[in-house]
Amino acid sequence: MDNSIFNLSNYISMLEGALCTGYSFISFDNEKISRNISKRCLLRHDVDADISAALTMARAEHKIGISSTYFLMIRSPMYNLTSRHNSNAINEIIKLGHKIGLHYDQGFDFNFLKSDVYQIRLEAEFIQNMFGERITTVSFHQPNESVLNGDISIGNYLNTYDKDYLRFFKYHSDSNRKFNLHSFSHDKTDNIFSNLSSMSIQLLIHPMWWVYDSLSTEDVWDKVIESNFNKSQSQLLETELKYGVKRRIKIKKS
Repeated sequence: MDNSIFNLSNYISMLEGALCTGYSFISFDNEKISRNISKRCLLRHDVDADISAALTMARAEHKIGISSTYFLMIRSPMYNLTSRHNSNAINEIIKLGHKIGLHYDQGFDFNFLKSDVYQIRLEAEFIQNMFGERITTVSFHQPNESVLNGDISIGNYLNTYDKDYLRFFKYHSDSNRKFNLHSFSHDKTDNIFSNLSSMSIQLLIHPMWWVYDSLSTEDVWDKVIESNFNKSQSQLLETELKYGVKRRIKIKKS
């Protein structure tokens, strides 16, 4: 995949094209989701590594009148969901009119034999209580076959991979930068969405791929690590007197 297509300008151009061709953007708890209605888009973001990238994307979507759903991880190795900076960013995402959901890491070894249903409820209620927003939907991180085939029960929560509930939506994703919707045009009427035969789609977008313009995959990860370090450092400078002076992180590749 050509990395040059991955930039915020192209992403917003794609969404503007969707609006121009009559697509409406709906949430996963929309009461009409189980009906066969054309030209709807479930726009979803799995926030694997960088809340700041998510906020940048949320602001850009808001400017063109689009709302989406941001799925947040409790156990991301890259960000602390409850830190000052990230909490403020998530609250702003909500105020911009976007929804939030749980991005659940099923591969985490809990080592105490609790079921997915139990753990999902625990994590969803934590996010719900933290941000005052009802959590109805779960997106699995790196889903296994049981998730993709719909062979898993998650209680009263909606699984974004539920093929029955979302049977009228074609799934498209930019996972691992293998983006099969990649034809961009400056003419908003000649856009990816105009070639979808009016079908409804679920579109999974990872903000980090699009916010750090046109970099290689490895360079994006370096930027994410640097971004998260800088956010942590800002809080340390504000609160921890013994931390000392501001540092600059350098990533050395072996």
